[in-house]
Amino acid sequence: MRSSPTITPVSDPATVRRLGAFEDRYGLGAFDRLRALLAQPCVTFAEIAEQFGVTRERVRQWHLELMPKAPRGHARKRQCSILRRKRALLSDPLFRSFYRHARGHLGSSRFRPVAGREGFRKRLVELDRQMVLIKEAHRLRRESSTVAYSLNVGGATVAFIYYRLTESEFLFIPRHALPPSGTTFFDSRHSKYQRFRNAFAPAFAEVRAGDESTT
Repeated sequence: MRSSPTITPVSDPATVRRLGAFEDRYGLGAFDRLRALLAQPCVTFAEIAEQFGVTRERVRQWHLELMPKAPRGHARKRQCSILRRKRALLSDPLFRSFYRHARGHLGSSRFRPVAGREGFRKRLVELDRQMVLIKEAHRLRRESSTVAYSLNVGGATVAFIYYRLTESEFLFIPRHALPPSGTTFFDSRHSKYQRFRNAFAPAFAEVRAGDESTT
């Protein structure tokens, strides 16, 4: 979910000399501060210009020189809008749990948020071009020592459902492996859903095996 513009590295002698002159004028560390600000699409050229005591046109020139491939104008504003929507998405506790678990197991390049009417959808995400429903598993109050959770399915047509059990525990189950009306997960080694606990690979393997059996 993360992307950042490419900043031209400082290596050639002429650039090094300009760097020294820049810091003589704007202060020690000013060049690195400028580069960091330019890399943030939600920081406007006007705000940077005010910090350095220059015009917006001068900041635009710096941006062009240091980040020639970076988005500009309306494209930079769109990039800022997307970044803000992603930040809002990650502020949701349930989505943040999914993101943390998925990033830890799969990396962040394999999934992307799904656009909604206002920002990104918090309970639906695309993973390897397949839709995942994000849900909270509700722990049931029972006298037995075996912990149990209610797994609601919902009406979305998806390939997988992610259930958060606790902050550090989850299930990632193929949708076809669940009854249409939902089920109860008994957290014991005898549960048929135990293989989907705290792992993503078993669910993907089951879906692939099903696809191969139909071809």
